[in-house]
Amino acid sequence: MSVTVQNESAVKAAIADVRNDSTPTDWILLSYESPKSSTLVLVGSGSGGADELSSHLQSGIVGYGLVRKVDRIDDSETVKFAFIQFIGDKVPILQKGRISVHSGDVKKIIGPAHVDIPVATPEEVSDVIVLQKIQDTSGTRTRVLDQAGQRAASGSSSGPSIPRSSSSGAPKGKGDLQFSDEAELKGQIRELRTGGESGPNWLLFGYEGGDSNTITLLGQGTGGVSELASHLNNTTVGYGLVKEIERIDESNTVKFAYINWTPDNIPRMLRARLGTHSGTIQDFLSPYHADIRATTIDEVTEDAVVLAIKKAAGTADHVRAVGGSSGGSSSSSSFRSGVASGAKTTATGGPKVTIPSSGGASSGGVKFVDTVEVKTALQDVRADGTDTNWALVSYEGDSNNLVLVGKGAGGLAELSGHLSNDKVGYGLLRETERVDDSNTVKFVFINFTGENINRMLRARIGTHSGTVKEMFTPYHVDITTSDLNEVSEDNIRGIIKKAAGTGNYVRK
Repeated sequence: MSVTVQNESAVKAAIADVRNDSTPTDWILLSYESPKSSTLVLVGSGSGGADELSSHLQSGIVGYGLVRKVDRIDDSETVKFAFIQFIGDKVPILQKGRISVHSGDVKKIIGPAHVDIPVATPEEVSDVIVLQKIQDTSGTRTRVLDQAGQRAASGSSSGPSIPRSSSSGAPKGKGDLQFSDEAELKGQIRELRTGGESGPNWLLFGYEGGDSNTITLLGQGTGGVSELASHLNNTTVGYGLVKEIERIDESNTVKFAYINWTPDNIPRMLRARLGTHSGTIQDFLSPYHADIRATTIDEVTEDAVVLAIKKAAGTADHVRAVGGSSGGSSSSSSFRSGVASGAKTTATGGPKVTIPSSGGASSGGVKFVDTVEVKTALQDVRADGTDTNWALVSYEGDSNNLVLVGKGAGGLAELSGHLSNDKVGYGLLRETERVDDSNTVKFVFINFTGENINRMLRARIGTHSGTVKEMFTPYHVDITTSDLNEVSEDNIRGIIKKAAGTGNYVRK
């Protein structure tokens, strides 16, 4: 069912006002007439920015917003637009299922934006957060500290400053968030940032008592990501900061990664409060070069952190050459941090990355029932001479056995038809990106974990990740999600363009 617009002329006029620099209107919000309707109505517009827009978001609605912000660089100002897709946590399941079908039409109605911001709580929508997202996309946000541990000065000023907590007393963060001893915690962060190679290379913060509004230090050490991961459990939230040292040719560069650990089994009331804490936590741990949001232990690895940093820097080599090695590079690049015993370092033609030992092809007991059938299907997807452009693998019941669910020439729409909320699916998709007058083939690895899968299977699949990815490698980009709405053509093409640097964010 296609999207229609009630009072289309009024909606177009409101959008035009936001895009017109000479008007004070800087936001609009559209939503559905009712949960069962495909008709969009204008909820509101105004000049109070994202803060004002967020006041119109409710847990039972789907909202599509456009926000105008000014990004100031040196003495020049650049107007940027953010598209906000809000899906409240009380939106009916059937309505959620229609959102991915509507996404393309909605974006055509609202028009181009420099950044897309999908959110589920009003607290994730504010002027500070929207500006940060825009600056992260445009590369104008300063992320490097000076020797005093403050955000380094640069030649750019990007709009209003981002508030930082004071040096004494609990910061006035949203949701009454407090810190057990802010001065001491800041001292630990400063030590991490300024200490030498023999000093700590990770910190982990969490909630005092597991379910309070007070942040405290849970641990620190010199053993790198693997040691940090050993302090995570499935019932508490953790906020980590990890230091990595990248050696490029003869020089060392220090990089930091923020890890947001939110497992599925945390208390319901705590989960409801997390959105109100997000901005304060990120600001407290900023700046950092990359962020990782993880719900399973297998997502918190040295390999994952290094890849996130490289992606953020634009230096990631996403495709393995024949034989499994990365493509060559004109410079030698390697990362190092604390390495746990039992880890191995892979040496390839490209960057060297420390990867925890996987235990072989049957890691965690997972196995492919017919390896030849799966490999043949994946080869068909990769072969330009065939029409096959997708293949999907899933578990046989609740076992550890992986079987080929299907393959075809119908692209993502056909692949996604085989996904459901009670299944796990691992897919390979071939997409063709047209840049100027040439076509470039790109491969996407899709890791889909349905929200309603068996609890025991959910606990096991984290140990299967290495074996599964080894079968599906190489690919250019990957998407890990439990939301069917995110397995959409628009979302995947956006990820491909962002990774390739070919995204066109500005309307002609």
